[in-house]
Amino acid sequence: MPLTQRRKEGKFYFAVEQHSPDLPGAEVDISVFFSHEGDGVPLLRRVLYFDEQTEEHVDNFCRAFAHNEHYRKICLTETAHWCRVAHLYEINAGIMCDDEDFTPQELEKRSEQLFHILRRDITEIENHPLYTKEMARISKREETALSRTLGLLTSVPRVQIASACQGSSLLEMNDLQIFLPYCHEPHAVIHFTSLPPTFLQYLQSGPLGQQHIALFEPNGIRALRVVHNRSFISLLTNTTFSYLKKHRLLRPSTLV
Repeated sequence: MPLTQRRKEGKFYFAVEQHSPDLPGAEVDISVFFSHEGDGVPLLRRVLYFDEQTEEHVDNFCRAFAHNEHYRKICLTETAHWCRVAHLYEINAGIMCDDEDFTPQELEKRSEQLFHILRRDITEIENHPLYTKEMARISKREETALSRTLGLLTSVPRVQIASACQGSSLLEMNDLQIFLPYCHEPHAVIHFTSLPPTFLQYLQSGPLGQQHIALFEPNGIRALRVVHNRSFISLLTNTTFSYLKKHRLLRPSTLV
């Protein structure tokens, strides 16, 4: 049954709409407005996933948001259970869509399974030491996994780095693999303003190119798939070290 509707609850207006989804299971969303009849910029937008797309679920959300001050607060601060689940689901479903070669039916099935697991285990995931560590790192906008890599790269003559991101880390828990939030983009990537052809050829002819885990772009190098992030960083680091050693360019600070 179509869920498209506009309604007033308390002092808020809710616009429920169906649309073509950007991610699997994301056909319905609710926009919350404070202005008359749902005009202007919404206070909040919630996407309903899979079995959340029912009249009962819409009713419960609208009433709770309108009449329960505590619930409204945790929704607006993105700490409500559904917010936390949706954030991780959107990261992981997006990576599945971009990196995996599933049929539409396989993608829908795997995505729905993932959503239900996240909804069930979100608190356990958030309490995992790796999750806690990554959230602390992201809050400081640090790229700690790339520290040694960047130090070595800057020792290569004529290499100039524009930006870098270590991408999403992989949390393995209870036979489950969950990609965690990241600072800039899910794939580990380094963008250059200058990359000498001789060094680029050295990288392409080494393990990064041979093992097909890197994508060489005009102005950068990135992990081919998010699941390759850790291996990509390790191989880039080791290959750069070998290049510096071969050309006797190692400095004492790069030996640490």
